[in-house]
Amino acid sequence: MIGNPEDRRRAAQSYIESVGGKLHGFWYAFGKHDGYNLWEAPDNVSMAAVALAISGGGALSSLETTVLLTVDETMDALRRAEEVQYQVPGA
Repeated sequence: MIGNPEDRRRAAQSYIESVGGKLHGFWYAFGKHDGYNLWEAPDNVSMAAVALAISGGGALSSLETTVLLTVDETMDALRRAEEVQYQVPGA
């Protein structure tokens, strides 16, 4: 990118929109990762397809995704957790 600077926001937007998603933000950073994007996808499979296509292209040395849950999804998971019959190891 130093030899040929390029604004990659439009490319990122087209990738996520191709699966019905939306780009909410695009930033470069100092630290563990060189960039961050906030994308919304219709489902995890659609997001995985975009991540696989981008990482398979070879331009990135690493790609990490984090699935975010809405507050309603988290509340539902908390309620459903009570139904799981978890046993502590060795119990």
